[in-house]
Amino acid sequence: MAAVDPLSLLREYTVNRREIKERGSQVIFDNTSFPKKAKTNYAIYRTGKEPKDFYTLEALLFLLKNVSLSHPLYVQKAVSEDIPVVRLPDRRTLLRYLGGQIDTSASIDKGAHLELGLPTTDAGPTKRPGDDLVSPAKRVRSEAEASAAESVSESRPQDKKTSLRDAMSVERIAAIKAKREARKRGGQTKLDDDVSMAKSRAPGLADVDVNRDIVPKERPGRTRNSILQSSGKMFTNVLTIVQSIRSREETDTRKQEAAVNGAAPASGQKKPQQVGYNRYNQETFKDKHDTEGFKIDTLGSFHGMNLKSVAEGQQSRQSHSAHAAHTSAAPSSSSSSAGAAAASHHRTPQPAAAPDNAVQRSLHPPKRESKTPIIIIPSTPTSLITILNAKDLLQDFKFVPTADKKKAGARRDNEVLIQRTRAANPSSGSTAMSVPYRVTDNPQKLTPSEWGRVVAVFVQGPAWQFKGWPLLGDDNSPVEIFSKLKAFHLKFDLVKLDSNVQKWDVSVLELHPTRRHLDKPTMMRFWEILDKFTKKNMPNLRL
Repeated sequence: MAAVDPLSLLREYTVNRREIKERGSQVIFDNTSFPKKAKTNYAIYRTGKEPKDFYTLEALLFLLKNVSLSHPLYVQKAVSEDIPVVRLPDRRTLLRYLGGQIDTSASIDKGAHLELGLPTTDAGPTKRPGDDLVSPAKRVRSEAEASAAESVSESRPQDKKTSLRDAMSVERIAAIKAKREARKRGGQTKLDDDVSMAKSRAPGLADVDVNRDIVPKERPGRTRNSILQSSGKMFTNVLTIVQSIRSREETDTRKQEAAVNGAAPASGQKKPQQVGYNRYNQETFKDKHDTEGFKIDTLGSFHGMNLKSVAEGQQSRQSHSAHAAHTSAAPSSSSSSAGAAAASHHRTPQPAAAPDNAVQRSLHPPKRESKTPIIIIPSTPTSLITILNAKDLLQDFKFVPTADKKKAGARRDNEVLIQRTRAANPSSGSTAMSVPYRVTDNPQKLTPSEWGRVVAVFVQGPAWQFKGWPLLGDDNSPVEIFSKLKAFHLKFDLVKLDSNVQKWDVSVLELHPTRRHLDKPTMMRFWEILDKFTKKNMPNLRL
């Protein structure tokens, strides 16, 4: 019969409802028997750093017998009978496996050592090979002890307990010891003969007898299957390691090739280096006077020349130079008018060196200064008005929370340009028009000229909002800012007003948390207050 592990046999007999016999310390499966203490390959549930161990056949068989009991009663009964207990985390899965409901379990270690079963007969378990072969040394020792015990029992009285010295003389004891040593010496030779005879009759019996007590205690640390299964090991980084080694080798190969190629020209004559064109170093490309036959003044410039002198070109410059030379050759005794005329002719090239102011203004017109007013808002995300919803609030008069704008995927810009539509005023004769306003939350990037166009600021509350502003007073107080700009504070009507806002010259605008139809009157009031302030203090802006 092929060798089968005890766990598989126990499952097979349980599923088929076959009888499992117990005889002494053996568990008998028809023609195969296992010791009750034999280890199965079902691992015990571990917590922490407990060593790995396996349930015994006796523990699993006891669980099957008492499966109807609740777990506390089962544990109590197993402890009273000194039988290992199946732990609660393993109980359900183990019973399902032994009952045939599942085919395998994660607790089954296929690489564990399996104890082999012994064949049995109806009369009882068959003895292992070599059990009948009694060691001669043991036989000699047992005979000597038996004879000594018989001598002592014959010589000592039955009614009193006496020592060995009282029962026999010293010579008798010495004779027994000598006889025992002689039997040991003679028995060693006989033992060798018996062992050799046993090997000749049944090869391997002596080895089986010696290893009989060792094999059940063996537990292989690693087997071929357990190493190949490699549970808990990941080899995903192997390709990364191979790729890094390959790239390092390719880098070393390129360095070696570069060193060989770089050292080759050094052995011969050094080749002259080819100088290419460089727009930042044009003077070193060729000789500055080498113009390939063309009469080009490489050091010339049209800077400071008007359009007429540029159109005349070289002829005008030659005529001016010849006329100047002719004037300088005139006699010194000429009249004062002739000298003045010569001097005036000598000064004729001067306007070419000093350009006309009108030409300069036509070529480089002054930059037009912007008159678009600027509104500064807080950069904190907790503010009711941010760069995301400023256009909805100031232009469309509708408050949209910043969180809703983010969910809608609104893109955050550095600044926003809004168009404020002003209605026509028949009394003043003004017509309806659209006025642009620039809204920003980063005042640190404003230039000095742009600070002159800031008309309003929305105040959050903390004084650090105005840190680094050029409009701060000597004591770094924002009070000076509110005298030059119009300040507003936007809040919900149920929220308490900030303590700093109460002390400053700030116009408070209140919004309702849910009633959006009230947003327009509030923002119309904002524009009304701002228009009054700008008309009085900043009439130069586009309003």
